[in-house]
Amino acid sequence: MWLAAVLILMAGAAFAFVREKRRRRTHPVAGGLRADVTLPHDQEFELYGNAFSHCSRKARLVLAELGIPYRHRHVDLIETGSYGTIAPEYLRINPAGLIPVLLHGGHPVYESDEILAYAARVAGPDAPPLTPREDAGRAEMAWWIDYCSLSSSDPMGGAAERLGACIPGLTLPLFAAMIRHVPAHRIAVGLLFHFDRKRPAFFLLARLLGMRLVMRLPPIAALIEAGRAPMRGHLERVEATLRDNAGPWLLGAQFTLADISLACALLRLEETGWLARFAAGGGLDATLAYYGRVRARPSWRAAIEDMRHPLVERGVADLRASALIVAEKG
Repeated sequence: MWLAAVLILMAGAAFAFVREKRRRRTHPVAGGLRADVTLPHDQEFELYGNAFSHCSRKARLVLAELGIPYRHRHVDLIETGSYGTIAPEYLRINPAGLIPVLLHGGHPVYESDEILAYAARVAGPDAPPLTPREDAGRAEMAWWIDYCSLSSSDPMGGAAERLGACIPGLTLPLFAAMIRHVPAHRIAVGLLFHFDRKRPAFFLLARLLGMRLVMRLPPIAALIEAGRAPMRGHLERVEATLRDNAGPWLLGAQFTLADISLACALLRLEETGWLARFAAGGGLDATLAYYGRVRARPSWRAAIEDMRHPLVERGVADLRASALIVAEKG
């Protein structure tokens, strides 16, 4: 009798898992506007994003710069508490399980760089121009956006060629600091249903071992080094550009979408402790002054300062108290 009961329970659990797996199934979605899709919405513009998400920050900054009013719909990442991006409800918004997503009249715009370009196109006549008029300027802006972007399909691919590809590896210490405040059973959800098992596996290891021990694991240390080693050269490129042009922005006098992309990368370097580490070696005066100018813009307060998340703040404080970055190889 008891064996039959156990078999029934196991069958029920297996059925429930398969059903839930099907509900959480993801698939790639092409970037840009999907005019053929209309999703429930209350306002003309709505943004599904997260306070910690690098790409969400870019989307919020462009909306703030352009003065586009929007409703922000928070979607959790495991770093901020749970796997909201693979919840069945969110997968109806973005079947790829990625953030951010901008809705315009209910029509979704996928991928953060596409959101930047789209918002700049549809902003009203009173909005400041965030793209150069000349072809050469637009091409230069596009180069910088790509240089600073993070790929969802291959986050660290091309780290030697692109600044943005260095960011994921350099964020691992902060991930490890933040995940200490997230219950382990929520992380385990990712092992069951997340489309990239490496991420929940790292988070669970960090939760169980603690941030100091997990950072010493050879594969983790190698990922950090893969981001750290080329980042100095990338920052030297940024420094030279800012020092040599007429300023005060990347392309000169005009603040553009390229500045939004670079500023969000610098923010991640700041909160992880790496910006101070690189600056301690000298030679980044123009970059630090530039970052200060971006942070002084009203859009920064609206999109970044007013959207801070308590778990991010705790993780940043824990990481700084641990001096973990200082202990890394120079």
